[in-house]
Amino acid sequence: MIRELSFTTRLGRLRLGWRPEGICLLRFAEVPGPGEAATAPAWVQDALRRLLAHLAGQPQDLRDIPLDLSDLTPFQHRVAEVLRATRPGQTLTYGDVALLAGHPGAARAVGQAVKANPVLILVPCHRVVAANGPGGWSAFGSPERKAQLLALEAPTID
Repeated sequence: MIRELSFTTRLGRLRLGWRPEGICLLRFAEVPGPGEAATAPAWVQDALRRLLAHLAGQPQDLRDIPLDLSDLTPFQHRVAEVLRATRPGQTLTYGDVALLAGHPGAARAVGQAVKANPVLILVPCHRVVAANGPGGWSAFGSPERKAQLLALEAPTID
């Protein structure tokens, strides 16, 4: 059973869902969802705290937050692994991801895997760009949100 809560950030409202094995859902939501953060287990509260800090402009390395990706196909799981290994601020093309996932030439399949990503931000599909530019973002977001997420991760120049 998936437990859920929703929360608001400057980028919009998000729904977060988890099972005992890890977070299995993170999506932009148009309406408030169920749950309160205070009723979530400590590890979910910690993940939420770090995610909120990240989305507030305090970059966090979110790669160690436990995820439950058991609903993904083996190919989708491999794409998620490649994306989780990317550093904040790093971008890859769909072709790059296909190559790193061990499926050269499967850029379109990577696009479908990215579109099906159930855990936005934590599996950073916003870091995947088209070969000729930033591209869109169909994973229940918008190109503007993608640009905002990438901007949050951009290195600052002192």
